[in-house]
Amino acid sequence: MDEQQTQVQTVSASKTKMAIAVGFLGLAAFAAGFAGLRTSVSLPDLVFVKAGTTTEEGMNKFSITLQNSGKTNVSSPFILNIKLGDQKNIVKKLKVLNSVSGNNKGSYENLESETGSFDILVKNYNLGRGQSTTITYWFVIPSEYKADYLPFTYAWDTTNVVSEVNEANNTYKGKLDIVKMGLVKESNVVYEVVTMDTPTSTTKIEQIDLITSTSTSSSTVTEQLPDLIVKDFIVDRTSYVGMKHFDIVVKNIGNATAIRPIGMHQNFGTFVVQLYFLAEDGSTITTKWLSSDPYHTSSLSLVSGTELNISEDVQITDAIFNYSKKIKMKVDWLEGSVTSIAPFTYPGKGYILESNEDNNELTKNLES
Repeated sequence: MDEQQTQVQTVSASKTKMAIAVGFLGLAAFAAGFAGLRTSVSLPDLVFVKAGTTTEEGMNKFSITLQNSGKTNVSSPFILNIKLGDQKNIVKKLKVLNSVSGNNKGSYENLESETGSFDILVKNYNLGRGQSTTITYWFVIPSEYKADYLPFTYAWDTTNVVSEVNEANNTYKGKLDIVKMGLVKESNVVYEVVTMDTPTSTTKIEQIDLITSTSTSSSTVTEQLPDLIVKDFIVDRTSYVGMKHFDIVVKNIGNATAIRPIGMHQNFGTFVVQLYFLAEDGSTITTKWLSSDPYHTSSLSLVSGTELNISEDVQITDAIFNYSKKIKMKVDWLEGSVTSIAPFTYPGKGYILESNEDNNELTKNLES
């Protein structure tokens, strides 16, 4: 009897030790998983900020600015790849200014490529959170370039040396109208040189091809930018108590596509509109904000000359609604603490850089 009892106690003790061991292993695995989660979140993230397009001293002057929007520093040099043209029409030569830091102008590099693809090792790569770096380059479109448009593609960290929060946002593409943008292009000018020697000699006509740089506009070209306006809005009552229905028409009257910022918070749509109530004494009540469907188009953008309708029911009490019959809408703008969740891409301007930042508002007097 004693022997059986001893065996039972031994087995029970073993099970207890095993349960404790499994418990510790579970905690260790959970802790490791949590640490891994923290590691995956605390990473840098290289994102596109803006692209510059001008002309300077008979050459096209382009630039691209990248920013670290992640939570830790970028500490490894990375590759920026630039492609100019399509497979048939390409740019083969670049002059690049690749500064070591923002304060150091650095030196110029002359690059050549038979495919129109250029790899640049970014020298100013040590970017803290919120810091940016700009690569500037010059080129002339060759005379044999026959297309009317110049496609370009920027791809950064192409070798994946920088571990990022989002590895899917490392490309930016565009297409420029060569004539409308006034881009500089080589042209073949043929001159006939007539040589007259003596009456007994024959007249000799030679053709000399001279390569000249020509521009279809002035030496400075304004950057192509979108311009968002609130074209109109309507407020209707609904059958639900405390709810009002808003229909807002946003239009891009600029000369470039308005693109949803890469770093925009996932809870916000492609475009946001802030709602204000204005009193007769000049005071303002800032209430709700409205946004477009974040997936209203596959490219999350609004092409030049097109419109977008934002239709949404908003909870507003009659007391606030009757506070004033004057309502203001401001596109590409948010007020208050919500900007801590979705900070402006361009402080004081909003989320999308526009050609005119002063026409984003529309105020209307509404009937009761």
